[in-house]
Amino acid sequence: MYLKAIELENFKSFARKHRIELKPGFTAISGPNGSGKSNIGDAILFVLGPKSSKVIRANKLVDLIYDGGKTGRKADYCRVSLIFDNSDRVLPIDENEVKLTRYIKRTNNENGYNSYFYINDEPARLQDFESLLMHAKIDADGYNFVKQGDVTRIVEMTPVERRQILEEIAGISDFDREIEKAENKKKSVEEDMEKIKVLLEELENRLKVLEKDREVALRYRELEDRLKELKAGIAYSKMMNSRQQMDSYRRQVEKYEEKIKHLEEEVNERKGELENVK
Repeated sequence: MYLKAIELENFKSFARKHRIELKPGFTAISGPNGSGKSNIGDAILFVLGPKSSKVIRANKLVDLIYDGGKTGRKADYCRVSLIFDNSDRVLPIDENEVKLTRYIKRTNNENGYNSYFYINDEPARLQDFESLLMHAKIDADGYNFVKQGDVTRIVEMTPVERRQILEEIAGISDFDREIEKAENKKKSVEEDMEKIKVLLEELENRLKVLEKDREVALRYRELEDRLKELKAGIAYSKMMNSRQQMDSYRRQVEKYEEKIKHLEEEVNERKGELENVK
């Protein structure tokens, strides 16, 4: 796989549409000052998607749109396409050519622009770009692309800094970052486990207290039910005693009423005898 061509339209100093062919084996873009070498490099990075717009020498992405120069009219959009030879299928697309296009159009929204992505002229997302480029081990913030001044900077580096670059290119730094990420995750998990352990101990202690409270509550309910039974028994016993007393009183009243009846009859008999004597 290699970069076969670059298509630019209204990007920085490139007004209208331009196509730059890159034959197999081409590794550098050279030319006199002011010829647009750096802008071509910025165009490539623009599609690859660096984390910061400062890498492509712009305060914000809308600054990449052709400003009209000294006499021209400002453009409303810019478009850059990177065309890769994919005959070896390094990119996971079953095509001999893969075209990655990024398009920016001026708008009145908060950012001042809308950004669009296309893969082989089909709408896509930034995540789709990143996934494809990851398969090819291409990173806008890595060392796949050497910009003007990078060689001098690398030469002036210390051996340790130069080694870091080699490790980055070889992918060792990725493993180191993964190891560091795994260690941080392990540390985070261990901290969470300690918190969970403390929480479990608190819950166990609380459970013991609740078990005691449950035993007390069950005992209280048992005694309360027993108390209700006893009260019901006492009330029933009182009721039965009252009924017996009432029956006894009723029988006594009946006896007294019978005596009164006999006495009344006897009184009446004596009254009759008394009248007969007169």
